[in-house]
Amino acid sequence: MFSRVPGLFVSDQQIPSIYNVNYRGLGNPHESEFVAFFQNNVPLAADPFGYPTMYYMPAAQRVERIEFVRGGVGLLYGPQIGPVLNFVTRRADAAAAPSFRTDQATGSDGLYSTYNEVQWSQNDVGFMASFDHRSADGPRQNEDYEVNAGYFGVSYEGLDGIRLGFDVDLYQSDSGEAGRLTSQEFAADRDLVKTPFNAVDIDQVIATFTYEQQINESATLDARLWYLGMDRLSRRSAQFTDPANEPATTAIDEQQFNNYGFDLRAAFAWGENNVLTAGTTGYLSDSPRTRHVSDDIRSSRQNPADLAFEIDRGVNYTALFLENLFSLGRLSVVPSARYERINYDLEDVVTSASLNRGPIDLDRTSNETLLGLGLMYQTGDRSELYANVSESYRPQRYDDLINPASELAGSNGPGVSRGVNYEIGYRSQPTDRLVFDISVFHVDFEDKIEQIQVNIADVERVNSGDSRHQGLEFSIEYAVLSADTRSLTLFANGSLLDAEITNSVTASLEGNDPAFAPDHVIRAGFIYDDTRWNVALTATLVGDQYWQDSNLPRGAGAGLIEGKIPSYEVVDFSLEYRPHSDSRRATAQALWAALHSLELATASPALTRLAHSACAAAEYYRTYRVAH
Repeated sequence: MFSRVPGLFVSDQQIPSIYNVNYRGLGNPHESEFVAFFQNNVPLAADPFGYPTMYYMPAAQRVERIEFVRGGVGLLYGPQIGPVLNFVTRRADAAAAPSFRTDQATGSDGLYSTYNEVQWSQNDVGFMASFDHRSADGPRQNEDYEVNAGYFGVSYEGLDGIRLGFDVDLYQSDSGEAGRLTSQEFAADRDLVKTPFNAVDIDQVIATFTYEQQINESATLDARLWYLGMDRLSRRSAQFTDPANEPATTAIDEQQFNNYGFDLRAAFAWGENNVLTAGTTGYLSDSPRTRHVSDDIRSSRQNPADLAFEIDRGVNYTALFLENLFSLGRLSVVPSARYERINYDLEDVVTSASLNRGPIDLDRTSNETLLGLGLMYQTGDRSELYANVSESYRPQRYDDLINPASELAGSNGPGVSRGVNYEIGYRSQPTDRLVFDISVFHVDFEDKIEQIQVNIADVERVNSGDSRHQGLEFSIEYAVLSADTRSLTLFANGSLLDAEITNSVTASLEGNDPAFAPDHVIRAGFIYDDTRWNVALTATLVGDQYWQDSNLPRGAGAGLIEGKIPSYEVVDFSLEYRPHSDSRRATAQALWAALHSLELATASPALTRLAHSACAAAEYYRTYRVAH
């Protein structure tokens, strides 16, 4: 899905309940906290600020395109230090002809996947519905998963220049967690299971009402009201391998998220090719959390007597944004600004009996103003120089302000993390067949929030230090064949990164590489398509990296976890044959992926757990598709 997005680092896990992505070495990729994901301009994080983690992505078959936004233009979406990825999906269309498709796939480790879609219209009303299911046994016991997702959308387009839409996405996943392995354990037995009963379940619904209007030839208006509700339930006990040492208890942690949001934006063309974009956005969240400690490590049942703590959490957020494109002949100047107000309301309802501190009731409001500036200069009819500088920040998460398991949570008071992004580049299409883009970038990331171990029993969140991220990014595509009946495109893209910790409360970290900042992420491949065949090959190369800022291993002997993650490569190859070239067709598809891969996950930035696949593995699937 991201093979043609330069510099994006995807850290795969076998289970689909967690998505791990970062960019330019900014932050831990675990649950994609430093990349802002949207679906049709609706944020996909569990809570965009309080708990900015990713547990859902739309089915690839529904994705029409991915909008990748960075720099000052990102201020139209949010204050994030990293980029924005907006999935634009197919929706109900009043002009659509009746259609139906079904994909049936099987693969390694017991994989079964099905995607089914129907679309139709009547008069000025369009309808679309889809259902997809994925399940697999996984490469180890208790690494199985099951995903079910459904979509229904309706649109009304009977008013001149206006589209009214209502969309509902339902998603549910159940995933086992087999446990992370040390370096020695993995070398001895990569199928070893250390947490045979741990699991995480996700239930989510997204409902969106949209109003889109082409006011006139020079003005558009887009408005949406949205709701995202999620229930995240995890069951986790300590690791063990000998049944005689089975842990006595398990922690059942449930976090609920109810987010109610709006987004209103308008664009106006004025003067000689000038464009003004302005709008407002916001959301209100209600996010209770509970933890029960049960003596049944095989069940997620929550008994009232087992309640360890309960906390109420909420965010009230609003923002105003403004951008104007000034066209001055060959030069374009794009200033942008964003003003934000965010209020946190956090309260301990039931405090853990193991803590001496009393309950915390926190009500905090902050305001931020961010600025950006973009420049573009046309050096030719199909080439331009560009540059931008933009401010960004990362608001505090819920646990940064109140950690329900920490004695020192009352003294937690880290400020926001801030970033300044600089970039200058050149893009061109020198021929009809060749397109390329190359840029150099520099990011100053200040006041990163981390959890530190204060003593043997307690932790605290602090602004731990600063880092510098700089390098080169590129993408190039060449159409070897470009015809109505067949095409062949070669592509390559990547990022070369030099990242360094420049300041830290732990002086020994200064000069080290930040965690999860590989010195290169490079992809290359080709895509061939004609009336019967589709063939695609993508090779991804990821450089050496460290899993913690110390750049050192942890533990010793059997408990050793190596500090450096070696470079690795992933190769994806797909072959698709369509026996019939008309609209009614069957498609047989096979995928072979040879990979030398790493699976990374963390409990927190300071307490990192690692599992790695240090030797080559292969995965495959076969698909049969019918469409009409």
